Amino acid sequence: MDINERLQQEHLGNGTPKINPDEQSRYLGTFRERVIVAVKVSQLGSTAIQSAFAASLKSHSIGKVLIDQNLAGDYFAKYVGLATQSKHPFTLLSDATKSHQQDDPIAVLLAANTAVNVDNIYLG
Repeated sequence: MDINERLQQEHLGNGTPKINPDEQSRYLGTFRERVIVAVKVSQLGSTAIQSAFAASLKSHSIGKVLIDQNLAGDYFAKYVGLATQSKHPFTLLSDATKSHQQDDPIAVLLAANTAVNVDNIYLG
């Protein structure tokens, strides 16, 4: 990014430019390399997926649960409960202006504070 682009962004009130904003949007504000496990919207109601997510929380004591409250709908309380039971901090995200243009976006995930590079982050 050249200096003119940077000045234009700051002038428009955008502040500091984000690194990989599309990636951060897809992974609920974090980077793919930090995601340990993710639950897509289509999987939220599955008891098998909920059990697998709970097992992942038990086996990974690190990290924070990120929940897109808009996408999780009625299931957000279930995933908050799982995070609370496993003593993981959690954040409810509710940015209504965020676009969810993927076919089956991620609604809930467990992310580390640093890169963990898990190959398969999806359950099921």
